[in-house]
Amino acid sequence: MSEEKLDKILSKVDGMDNTLNKVVKVVEIEEGQKEFATKGDVEQAADTILTEVDHFAKLHETLDHELVSMRSKYERLEERLSLVEQKVGVNS
Repeated sequence: MSEEKLDKILSKVDGMDNTLNKVVKVVEIEEGQKEFATKGDVEQAADTILTEVDHFAKLHETLDHELVSMRSKYERLEERLSLVEQKVGVNS
């Protein structure tokens, strides 16, 4: 084989090597992108967070209503206890 033919073969091999390196870099980039969250993933996470915040707000509202109810009940019981103490003659 002549030296000219060998140079052509080596130049083609170098070109193929460069192309292969580019392909490997693209594959590496694509593999790395699989680990990132997609727009859909972020939207789903935001929906989940908002749903949980809504549940928490509803629970807080329910507990506030129950607290008001319990305070009212306590005040009524205190009034009744005062009346009973007066009738029985017990001083508190």
